[in-house]
Amino acid sequence: MIVRQPTGGMFSYLAYGLWVHATMPLPELAAGDAKGEGREAKGEVSIRFGCVDHPLRENPDESYAHFSRAPQEDYLFWQEVGSFLVQGGHTIIVDPSQELDETTLRHFLLGPVMALLLSQRGHLLLHASAVAVDGGAVLFLGNAGWGKSTMAAALHARGHALVTDDVAVLGDEESRPTMFPAFPQLKVWPKTLVSLGEDPEKLPQIHARLKKRARPADHKFSPDPLPLKRIYVLGKGKAPEILPLPRQDALAELVHHTWGSLGVGSSSHFLKCASIVGKVTICGLRRQKSFSQLPEVTQLIREDVTRSTEHALLSEG
Repeated sequence: MIVRQPTGGMFSYLAYGLWVHATMPLPELAAGDAKGEGREAKGEVSIRFGCVDHPLRENPDESYAHFSRAPQEDYLFWQEVGSFLVQGGHTIIVDPSQELDETTLRHFLLGPVMALLLSQRGHLLLHASAVAVDGGAVLFLGNAGWGKSTMAAALHARGHALVTDDVAVLGDEESRPTMFPAFPQLKVWPKTLVSLGEDPEKLPQIHARLKKRARPADHKFSPDPLPLKRIYVLGKGKAPEILPLPRQDALAELVHHTWGSLGVGSSSHFLKCASIVGKVTICGLRRQKSFSQLPEVTQLIREDVTRSTEHALLSEG
């Protein structure tokens, strides 16, 4: 299906704690009231088609670029996708390449482009996935291929609501960091779906060049911000086990798994990461990269979170 500029109308959604008003349908997002009523949000975002001119469009050798011309004004460009202008943490202008299909456009728009906008708003973004457990968000960090989405999918299959997959957006509240929910979709490898008893052929690919499937999570999705309860850093081990990380190691993991490069390395970014470390328990989750271990690992996580919740309630009492 070819991307075409609409003749009119507006679509409204709720994502990352923001009302998103777009001149194109974004079916991956949770639909909302066009006036932004019925649920609280931290702000509004406008997404529209428009012309995004910059010199890179004339250079056929450039396949990707990201640069800023002014504070809070960033350009993203992919040769086969198009150009995007992100302004002030509230506006995205989309200038797609010719003959681009809508699925590919949304993959980039709701991934790196939206992440850039969220960074402009001052949030700490982590390359992570998260689900809801005992009234809080449990987040998984790890290098590419280490099973962040797999852990979220496995816990989701066992009744836990999805919070986010791929991009985790954190707000630093005074008492405990808050996680803003993304949208009700998991990006899962076919082998993971088979291990959970599902047929990957019934689900669409998230991108023509990626075998991951887009798995809807509408029936079990957490639409409201949640306190961040636990962070697990995935790693290799013979048997499943959870080990608390020293503060210095935990801080290094947050810095390493920060999404993108905008602001990374700055004093404000370091302070955001340090604040998280000071308020949330960060553990290493060691296990084999084996689907047969998933039931044991998910049970271990649930028991660990339950113990921490009970301990917190006793401390408050």
